[in-house]
Amino acid sequence: MFGFSFWEVFLILVVALLVIGPERLPGVARKAGEWTYKVRKFVANAKAEMDSEFNMQDMKQLLNSQESEISKLRAMVEETRHDLSDTEKSVQGALSDAEQTMRDSASAEKSRQDSATRLAALDESGRAPGVEDDFEDELSRLESETGESFQRPFAAPEPEPEPDTPAEPAPTQESTTKGQDEPKERGRDN
Repeated sequence: MFGFSFWEVFLILVVALLVIGPERLPGVARKAGEWTYKVRKFVANAKAEMDSEFNMQDMKQLLNSQESEISKLRAMVEETRHDLSDTEKSVQGALSDAEQTMRDSASAEKSRQDSATRLAALDESGRAPGVEDDFEDELSRLESETGESFQRPFAAPEPEPEPDTPAEPAPTQESTTKGQDEPKERGRDN
C-alpha cells in the first residue's frame, strides 16, 4: 500500500494489538480507516487541482497559439481584400476602355453610314444637291476675276470644239493634269 510488505504490515498490527489492547483495537482501526479515506480524498483532490492547473496552462498556450493563427488569417483576409480591390479597379478600367472603344467604333460606323447616305444623295452629275449652285457660282466668279476658264472635275466631257473655232489650250488644264498625275506617280513609288 505505502510501500510496505506483508510482513511489515503484520508486525505493525501485532504491535498495535499489544499497545492498544484488544478492546480498543476495532475503534482505532475504524479511525485509521477514516483518516486513510480522508488522506486519499485529499490527495485525489490535490492531484485533480494540479492536473487542472497544468491543463489550464495547456489551455492558455492553446489559446495563445489560436490567437496567433487568427491574426495570421486576418492578415491573409486583408491581403486578399486588397488584391480583390486592385483586381476590381483593373477590371473597371478595362471595361471603361472597352466601352470607350465600342463608342468610338459606333461613332465611326455612324459617320461611315452618314457619308454613305451623303454619297447616295449625290445627284447624277456627282454633286450634292444645293452644293452645285454654290460651286458653280464660285467657279464662275473665279473665271470672271482671272479671265481664264476652269475645268469642272465632275462635269461630263465637253464636246470637241468645231474646226472653225481654234481651241485655246487653258494653262490651268496643265496644272490640273499635273495635279491628277502626281498621286498616281506617288502611288507607284509606294
